Amino acid sequence: MKSDTEVSGAARGAFAGRLFGPDLPGAGVLAECRWGAGVVYLRCGERRIDVAVARLYIEAAGFNHGQTRVSWAGEGGDYALFLEHGAAQAFAAAAPAELALGLRAAGQTRRGLEHRFRLGWAVLGGVLAAPLLALMVFLAKADDIADWVAEHVPPEFEAQLGDGVLQQTRAQSKLSDDSPAAKTVRGIGERLVPGSRHHYRWFVADNPEINAFAAPGGVVVVNAGLIAAVDNGEELAGVLAHEVSHVELRHSVKAAVKMLGLRALWSLALGDYSGTLAGEAAAQLTGLKFSRDAEAQADLEGLHRLAAAGISPAGMPSFFAKLAEKEGAAKLPALLSTHPLSEDRRERLQTELAALPKRDYPPLPFQK
Repeated sequence: MKSDTEVSGAARGAFAGRLFGPDLPGAGVLAECRWGAGVVYLRCGERRIDVAVARLYIEAAGFNHGQTRVSWAGEGGDYALFLEHGAAQAFAAAAPAELALGLRAAGQTRRGLEHRFRLGWAVLGGVLAAPLLALMVFLAKADDIADWVAEHVPPEFEAQLGDGVLQQTRAQSKLSDDSPAAKTVRGIGERLVPGSRHHYRWFVADNPEINAFAAPGGVVVVNAGLIAAVDNGEELAGVLAHEVSHVELRHSVKAAVKMLGLRALWSLALGDYSGTLAGEAAAQLTGLKFSRDAEAQADLEGLHRLAAAGISPAGMPSFFAKLAEKEGAAKLPALLSTHPLSEDRRERLQTELAALPKRDYPPLPFQK
């Protein structure tokens, strides 16, 4: 690693962005960056990170593709640096020739979307000339707008949502991320989310209820009661696969955005991702119940993630079916109160499982 004197002498093209990575806080950290000869230097407080140009991947990202995402694979996982417009310009101005193709592709993506966006707003502006008509259009399309907004929020906003949910959960339960059970959860969970845009954090809650949830940004909490209820690692993996699928498919974000109300929805549509809005959205996620369509999507996505990770997907339907046997009991398992298992869903799980290619899966090591 070069000394600070060498870096300051060789570096050029200063810019700053927000860095996300496996060993960084969920909301990311501010990174001050400079170009060097064939390398980019990043400083996050007292920490220095040097990344070779050949390892960088560039793409347009964020709301309206207004950001530039610079990513690379590190020793502990994937890192991503998000640059706003001014920083992206400074990044591109001094970037070495090897990155020209990636920068050009990101620029074309952004310009194409900006053109469609300007055209759309021009048409919409003419339609919305009358305030009453504007309100009627917005009300009629609120669900569609909410879905569109949720698909375009940047990962740092999702991380803020997850941090808010985590804070609420800590106030209600004791959480562990280094117990044997938590290490088991993390070991299985990390296999299910390779290459994710999120930095996942795995916790076990000291709670006897049979429940688990995943919040936006990759916060996953499994109750001790659920771990006690599973018979093997495959059943635990089935629950985790279902929960991370909700995160990857942005179901929680979409639901929270829809529940925020028109004022907040309009702000998000215009790109306002303030901490206040994140806090309001996080408050909507406690005890969130998903639609049947969302549950079906998470089931299917989860089964495929299990198979891709080399984990038997049979654990998902078997554990949910085991819980469903308790539906006639006086108290319904908490997991089923937020993830109801209808007969249609049960049959669909079995059908999807049967459709997967047949193969042998090694048993998962499992420690409660």
